[in-house]
Amino acid sequence: MAIVETDALVIRSHRLGETSLIVSLFTADFGLLRCVAKGARGPKSRFGAALEPGVRLRAVVYRKLNRDLQLLSKADVVSYWPALWEDPDRFARAGAVLEFLERAAYGEVEDPELLELATDTLAAMGRAPLPATEAMLRAFEVQACRRLGYAPELTVCLECRRPLEGGGLFHPVRGGLLCGAPCGNDAGAFRISAKARLTLVALAERPVAGIAEWNMERYPGPEVARAIERFLAAHLERFEGLRALRVGEQLARYAGGTR
Repeated sequence: MAIVETDALVIRSHRLGETSLIVSLFTADFGLLRCVAKGARGPKSRFGAALEPGVRLRAVVYRKLNRDLQLLSKADVVSYWPALWEDPDRFARAGAVLEFLERAAYGEVEDPELLELATDTLAAMGRAPLPATEAMLRAFEVQACRRLGYAPELTVCLECRRPLEGGGLFHPVRGGLLCGAPCGNDAGAFRISAKARLTLVALAERPVAGIAEWNMERYPGPEVARAIERFLAAHLERFEGLRALRVGEQLARYAGGTR
């Protein structure tokens, strides 16, 4: 057993016994870790509110190889963004970032850049105008896929390799765009507009925080969401849409009905 210290984001937690928690962390040095936080729910817990989802931590862990549950010894809050939990839409999109990490990043593989991307995205979502948070989520998803090695091809045709100038036929399973003339004679593809393709390229390449300045009235949200969600469904195991987004939609409907 070794005592290790690492930066981490809290993904989620659930109760264990009378006073403890099992906490899922996405860490810079060890990827996904599931840890027991003993006494975390007790009246004199040393963890306080540090183990809430979306909190950035400096964590000390008693880590043993080939063990499913590690022991969380200490958690110091580095940063958190209260605004993310004050609005149903922000809550849903922040939750989707965390859920993506849990589904897409398998095992104890270090990836500090993916942790920084997720942290930067949560911070940007907490400050940005609400309409921009949807595009920020999509930017995170595309850029995270690139970090994980399977981003969609958006600039050249998958078959003939010609540069794409307009839109194209998006093929989720094959992982990108086909020019449609002559490539793309496949029932698995669907057409996206030039604006949607260029938006996807921008989401893949630009800093997430900069999306706050976009004119969201011109953002082709439905096309972008369809392409990314179909792509994720084809390439992420057990992906059937992120639960956090469905919960957020239900919260928003409830909030609207109680006003």
